[in-house]
Amino acid sequence: MRKSLWATGLALAATAVLSSTGTASAVGTSMGTDSIFTVGTDIQAGTYTTSTALSTCAWARLSALTPSATAVLETGGAVNGSATVTIQSTDIAFFTTGCGTWTLQTSTGSSGLGGGLLSGLLSGSAS
Repeated sequence: MRKSLWATGLALAATAVLSSTGTASAVGTSMGTDSIFTVGTDIQAGTYTTSTALSTCAWARLSALTPSATAVLETGGAVNGSATVTIQSTDIAFFTTGCGTWTLQTSTGSSGLGGGLLSGLLSGSAS
C-alpha cells in the first residue's frame, strides 16, 4: 500500500512539474541549417536524406559535443547533391554544413521520455 501511495504521489508530482513548464516540444524531424544538432533534443534518431546538398556538403555523427577527433563516429558528404545518413539513438550530436535540408525518412530509437524510473512509475510497473 505504501509503495502504491508513494508511486502515485511521485507520478502526480512529475505530472505537475511537466505541466508547469509547458508542453514538451516535439523533437525535430528536419534540419535546414548548417549547425550541430543534439540527438533527442533538437532532432530524432533515424535515417535522414537530403537532395539539396552543395558540392561542399559535409556531415558527421558525433559521440560528444567537445571538439575532438575522437568524438567523430562517422563522416560523409554528398554525391550528386544527395546524401543519406542514419543517426543512432546513442549518438550525442550530428554536424552538418553545406548539405541543405535533411528530412527524416525512418525514425529509430526513443523520444527520451520513453524509459526509466519515471516511465515505470507512471505505468505502475516500478517496485
